[in-house]
Amino acid sequence: MESIFTYSDYRKYVRDAIAEKQQRNRSFSCRSAAESLGVGSGTLSRIINGSRHIGPELLPKMIDFLGLKRREAAYFTLLVSFEQMKGEDERRRCYIEMIRLRTRCSSIVAREKYRFFEKWYHVALFELTRIVKDVSDPSALGALFMPPLSESKTRKAIELLREIGYVKKGADDDGERTVEPFLTTGEAWESVAIHSFQVAMSNLATEALDNLPKEERDFSTLTMALSKDSFDKIRDVLKSTRAQIAQIERECKDPERVYQINFQCFPLTIPYGKKGGD
Repeated sequence: MESIFTYSDYRKYVRDAIAEKQQRNRSFSCRSAAESLGVGSGTLSRIINGSRHIGPELLPKMIDFLGLKRREAAYFTLLVSFEQMKGEDERRRCYIEMIRLRTRCSSIVAREKYRFFEKWYHVALFELTRIVKDVSDPSALGALFMPPLSESKTRKAIELLREIGYVKKGADDDGERTVEPFLTTGEAWESVAIHSFQVAMSNLATEALDNLPKEERDFSTLTMALSKDSFDKIRDVLKSTRAQIAQIERECKDPERVYQINFQCFPLTIPYGKKGGD
């Protein structure tokens, strides 16, 4: 059964958990689950089909029944609360907290490995190894990049990924495989290497705008007047959107191409009514 952090519907998680228990024990049933929870089978059925919510008294029993640990239990509680919330601000805050817990499922890149970000193609090659398992020919591998990467750069990049432990040889010589399928810097991204990486990706975006046909890219821009509070809300929206896109990648079973997605939001003017300074 997949991690609870891949779920956005607590009812589906409960259904899948019960189904898994039934696979392990054929005598287990929804009635058995209801008895374990101390509720009637009709109550459990209504919860699963969406006509009833999990109440505050049943919630800790459900968490225990599902065998959820601390962070998993917190995420499940948020899923239950989110569905019952009515106010948009309240739902937004709850959703942001759900995203925060989901994001922590990704492996954080340790600071001593920040050289991973020194060249944009290190990250791109890491993703490419999820598609191309045979990296024995750096020349052929480099030719897949846009723009093409030289054989020497590709070879050095492969060596770096091996050295820092992000890819390694698979069993029976079945090529390289990623050891950490999903990586993030977390919120602590203040680094010269990461800054250079973001600059390089912005430059590649400019080249893509000129060189790629519209059907192979998606560019859009917005220019708007905002308050500080509105800007903070937009940052929250971008953060949750990044997490949703990351979830789409996790669910992708057959990747065929490496894409770069940039999010940018920055001021074009100083605050109105305030004097510009140094």
